Amino acid sequence: MFDYVAKYGDIRFENKAFNEVDNIIFSVLAYLDYTHTKINDNCHTLGEIGREYLRKYSYKEIRKLGIAIGDAYKLLEAVVEKDRYRHLIVSNYIYNTKRDMQFSAMTFRVTRGLECIAFEGTDQLISGWREDFEMSCSFPVPSHIEATKYLNEHIRLFGPKVVVCGHSKGGNLALVATMFMNPIKRRRIKVIYNNDGPGLRDEEFESDAYQRILKKYIHIVPHSTIVGAMLHDKNYLVVQSDKENILGHAAISWQIVDDHFKRARRSERSLEIERRLWAWLGKHDDADRKRLLEAVFSTIEGCDILDTMSLTKWRNLVKLFRASKDVDKESKDLVVGLFKEVALKK
Repeated sequence: MFDYVAKYGDIRFENKAFNEVDNIIFSVLAYLDYTHTKINDNCHTLGEIGREYLRKYSYKEIRKLGIAIGDAYKLLEAVVEKDRYRHLIVSNYIYNTKRDMQFSAMTFRVTRGLECIAFEGTDQLISGWREDFEMSCSFPVPSHIEATKYLNEHIRLFGPKVVVCGHSKGGNLALVATMFMNPIKRRRIKVIYNNDGPGLRDEEFESDAYQRILKKYIHIVPHSTIVGAMLHDKNYLVVQSDKENILGHAAISWQIVDDHFKRARRSERSLEIERRLWAWLGKHDDADRKRLLEAVFSTIEGCDILDTMSLTKWRNLVKLFRASKDVDKESKDLVVGLFKEVALKK
């Protein structure tokens, strides 16, 4: 990705069209919390906002917040002075985190005729991971509602075409929000990118709403995908990562040939985790899934574990297992096992 920025960073979008690599760049930049910059003025460029952010925060302190946010910081450093990105106006920024929801979105004015809306993915917060798992038993989750509202409010009937994208949970938000947004405004959508985000439950996967957006929808997953294998989807575009297992989820690990991702096949490890997830889903209906997941996450939060980084601390794991004696063992092992794989790989 950094090689792509180095090669094409001085070529504006008017001279080289938006492509799948630009999609992931904007999706990664959406991970940063720009709340304390001038971004809310809706009239500043990515260069201005980026320079202010980099002055306020160091990589050392941002890296402590998680791997995705650290990667976003390094990418911002790379693009902030490049002609392709620094002149773009950034607007309609929102950052909203509650116990049951993690949501952030922003709009980039790419050219006069094109905008890109990027949704933030799951970061280190347990609230975001709670929503990821709740997608298996509830629809819509709170961030689905916020994402749909965002598109309806910020896409203009007679405005530019729009690319909608996101990484991890942000990719699922891009998918679901376009499925259920205002159908007239949906005509402005040019393409939808779900970058290694979860798919859909049976009901939504088989719905007319999903069929309506398929021609514009692209689901990109790394060869070792875990998050992207959660729930139903089809027509995956599998790309090669230079990392294995959960580390392959990091978008900056995806290999790029010139201006596109290197294609690949899914790994056996990825397929095995998908089978495990579907075996668990098949044993429980929506009500059971919701009850079990609520018990698991309430126990996690009751132990004051509010982010995945806390799971790297042995004392927190001991506290969690002591507190979760009444939680279904299979469900606890599934959720906590995936958390540990994420946290311990950071």
